[in-house]
Amino acid sequence: MNQGSVLTSISMRRLAVLLFLVLFAAGCNSGKSSDNPRATKTTPPPGPVYCPLTGAETTRDFDLDRPALGVKVENSTASRPQAGLEGADIVYEELAEGGITRFLAIYHCSDADPVGPIRSARLVDPDIMLEYQPALLAFSGANAEVKKKVAETRGITGLRHGDHGDAFYRDKGRKAPSNLFSTTEDLRGLADLRGRPQTGLQFQKPGATPPAPNPTQSKPGSPAPPPPADPGAGATVSFSFSGSSTSKYTFDAATGSYLRSHGDTPHVNVKGDQLRAVNVVILKVKVTAGTLKDAAGNTSPEIAVVGEGEAIVVRGGASYTGTWKRPDLQSKTTITDASGAPILMLPGSTWIHLLPQERPVTLG
Repeated sequence: MNQGSVLTSISMRRLAVLLFLVLFAAGCNSGKSSDNPRATKTTPPPGPVYCPLTGAETTRDFDLDRPALGVKVENSTASRPQAGLEGADIVYEELAEGGITRFLAIYHCSDADPVGPIRSARLVDPDIMLEYQPALLAFSGANAEVKKKVAETRGITGLRHGDHGDAFYRDKGRKAPSNLFSTTEDLRGLADLRGRPQTGLQFQKPGATPPAPNPTQSKPGSPAPPPPADPGAGATVSFSFSGSSTSKYTFDAATGSYLRSHGDTPHVNVKGDQLRAVNVVILKVKVTAGTLKDAAGNTSPEIAVVGEGEAIVVRGGASYTGTWKRPDLQSKTTITDASGAPILMLPGSTWIHLLPQERPVTLG
């Protein structure tokens, strides 16, 4: 063999070894995820994919790792009809100044175009949104103390109208301040945030029947858990946050949902459709007079969402009474019956009402 052939043989062997090392390294790295969490998307396991905030099935290609978006929506007479509430995964109703209420609509698997009227945030709003962190909170403005709290609450990204004017617009057919709107797409575009939300609510799987609460899990010698309460009346439910604000729901068996009214007046959206919820939840909470005041001098109520209290869940034409608990702001609210088992929600939208604990609830 001449010198040229020898050199060629050596070069070929070196090339083969180099190619092997490259392929081996590529194989070793194929199972590693990117160091940048924003560049990755979780691949769902085989089987149905469910929305974490509704328990409803969604498409396998839906981006479950996008964050929850909370939007503060007005509920005064001047604000109606509102837009976008019908599309929210979860809606909170909370007491505001002067005895009226406001909504905090939370979107994850759903979207709204438009949504509003968007109004100012209150101290309780970042406390609520911490349950769904990392999360976005869109609002029109706020008292300086509220703005400070939103800015300092880790896990919450505030989207204030005054900082992001291009994502909001005024409806010229309405009077200010009840004329500020946006879309969930535009609001999401304001922040590069990733994170799948979770909730303390537990959902019945579609098509399944609720399991028996606390099947024999007691330790030997321990007392048996109390039996679960039988479902109560739940064809209608009504309650008042104050003398001027009454919420009423009536079960619609054809759709398995509850139609919402203000007293006997249907609560409709901008399309004229009556608002509805699959699950109606009332949490009895402690509400006290705060130190903050609105522009008219009305005291802003302070709402405690940490602790525990009575809970009423109305779903499927029946009601279930239990207890809500949230030990601290980093925990999620759970709702259980007398035996300690979770009261399951039906797949679909849930409206949660933070009702002052002394206010009565009427079931029929």
